[in-house]
Amino acid sequence: MMTNVKPIIVLTLIAAIVSALIITVYNVTYVDTSGILTDAQAAAVTAIYGGAAEDYEVVPTDTWQPVLALSDNADISRVSKVIKRSSDGALAFEVVVKGYKDGFDILVGVTDGAVYGVSVVSVGEETPGLGTKTNDPAFLDNFKGISDEAVIVKSAPAADNEVQAVTSATFSSKGVAKAVNIALDAYRAVQQNGGAF
Repeated sequence: MMTNVKPIIVLTLIAAIVSALIITVYNVTYVDTSGILTDAQAAAVTAIYGGAAEDYEVVPTDTWQPVLALSDNADISRVSKVIKRSSDGALAFEVVVKGYKDGFDILVGVTDGAVYGVSVVSVGEETPGLGTKTNDPAFLDNFKGISDEAVIVKSAPAADNEVQAVTSATFSSKGVAKAVNIALDAYRAVQQNGGAF
């Protein structure tokens, strides 16, 4: 009977030791990137506001998350990073949404309650040649100045808050609009709670 139990005990000990080693290596090598402005984010924020990457700083998560948690909008949890321009406090909200697929990473600059600019950090797994066309500045510029809910339409826009979808990329276009709407809600939440970080 003991000979049948011995391999089980040995395998359990090996599994425990390997698990402990994996946890130790993870803890030793882990780098917290929440406060780091990546190259893609720096390119996106400078495309929106101009200047150099050194002009911007990442707002610590523990500063902005509690403020946004007060919002009634459940989607506001899709904000993954807040970037602030040091000179004047202009804010940009990084929002990860679902376009055609999940993981569409958009940066939205909001000033004075309106969209200042939109830039794509990463298209994720959007369809090449279709959904990736939402990265076109001509499309993204249509969101500038929107202060109400952005709405994607298939024909020519009839209102200031409407933006015509990229042909054959309606889901991706709606993903950008969703990111814009979340960023506008996040900006309003910041303004209702003191207005600055």
